[in-house]
Amino acid sequence: MTYQHQEFLNRLGRVARAPQNGVSMIGPAQSQNVGRNHRLTQMLQRHKNLGVHGRPMGEPRLMATQVISYVIAFGMGGMAAVIARALRYQISGQISGTVTPNADFDLALDVIFAIVIAFVLREAVSLSAVKRMGAQCAGILLAMATMHNVVHHMPDMFARLFSTQWVEHVMQTTEPGTLNFRGQSYKI
Repeated sequence: MTYQHQEFLNRLGRVARAPQNGVSMIGPAQSQNVGRNHRLTQMLQRHKNLGVHGRPMGEPRLMATQVISYVIAFGMGGMAAVIARALRYQISGQISGTVTPNADFDLALDVIFAIVIAFVLREAVSLSAVKRMGAQCAGILLAMATMHNVVHHMPDMFARLFSTQWVEHVMQTTEPGTLNFRGQSYKI
C-alpha cells in the first residue's frame, strides 16, 4: 500500500467518526447570517403547529387582549377627533363641527386632521396599524358626530380647551342628545 492510499483511508476514517447530527465540527466558523438562519429554522420548526395568533391549534383563544386593543383603538380615534378639532380651532380660529354652509368640507377637513393625529397616536403606542384602523375610524366618526353632546355636559372643560366663544356657539347651534353629521342633527 502506498503512502497516498493510506492517507486517503485515514481521511475516510476521520469523516466516518464525525458527528452525525448535522453539525459539522470541520470547516470554517459559522457566520452571523448562517447562525441566524439556523436559529430561524429551529424557531419555525418549533412553531410549525401553532395557530394564527401564536397559540397551539387546540388551545382556546384568549379574546380579552384583542377586545381591549379594539377598545383602546376606538378611544384613540375619539381622542384624535377631539384633538383635531382643537388644533384646527387654535390654528384657524374657525368653529368646526357645527352648522355651517360648508359642512361637508368641515367634516372632511376634521376627518383628515383626525386620521393624521390617530396615526401619530398609533405609532406612539405601537398599536397594530392595519388590524385596528377600522376601530380608530369608527371612534373618529362617532366622536365627530357626538362631540357637541359632551360640550353640553362639560362646557367648562371645553372652554379651557377651545374658548368660551366656541362653547357658546356650539351650545346655541346644537341640541343635546343628538347626532350632528354634515350639518344635520338627528335625535338619538
